[in-house]
Amino acid sequence: MSKKAVIQGEIHIFPTDRKSLMNRDTDQYEALYCEGRSDTISPHHHRNRYNLYVIGALTLYLLYGMFSYVYSSLPFIQAYDLEAQAKQEGLVFDDNIDLEIHEIFDSYNIQTVNFTLISLIVIFALEFLYSFQVDSISIAIPGLITIPTPVPIWVLTLLIGMLLPFMYFSLLVSYGNTGDRDEKMARTIVQKCDKREHESVLILVGDKHVEPIGEKLDEEGWEVEKERTNNTIARIKRRLGFS
Repeated sequence: MSKKAVIQGEIHIFPTDRKSLMNRDTDQYEALYCEGRSDTISPHHHRNRYNLYVIGALTLYLLYGMFSYVYSSLPFIQAYDLEAQAKQEGLVFDDNIDLEIHEIFDSYNIQTVNFTLISLIVIFALEFLYSFQVDSISIAIPGLITIPTPVPIWVLTLLIGMLLPFMYFSLLVSYGNTGDRDEKMARTIVQKCDKREHESVLILVGDKHVEPIGEKLDEEGWEVEKERTNNTIARIKRRLGFS
């Protein structure tokens, strides 16, 4: 008998898709596997490029944490603990199926890494030189109107400099994907299910991973149900062809 899986896509900062997944009849499933990795960040021989990437990743985690805290603090929003909910319903919970940070970095083409970093440095350098030409930030509609603001131009330079690691990380995650993460997650799920003798499982991953992981499980002979997120942001991205 073939193994069964429901793969639910999500936008990580919103709990809607997690709740939707757990609203199923969980009695017929044995485990919940979630996109995630260990908390360990290992060193890397490409020290400077990798360290900048790690800073970008940590910035993203910080932003996720801040947003989740603010979102859950809203009076009409209830905090949702997916792990506690899964265990309460008798599911094995495993959120360590993805590549580690250094493995994700290694999966990128080195030319892509270098091009992304050099491009961002050039943009920052041009903005830095431009900051010597003007005193404050202006909002302009080319050929129509220019609105000066009291905000000093150095504020924009500082902001771009602070966000440089985050932009570097985000661009590589969005456009440097080689499929290694999807391969790793699918392979890990198959191996852990074989070891634990799980026949029917729930899987929660970022929305862009749903289709490739589903295809790889199909190749393993699994019966797969794929559910893309209905989040408005994700639907717009799919319509524009970004995922």
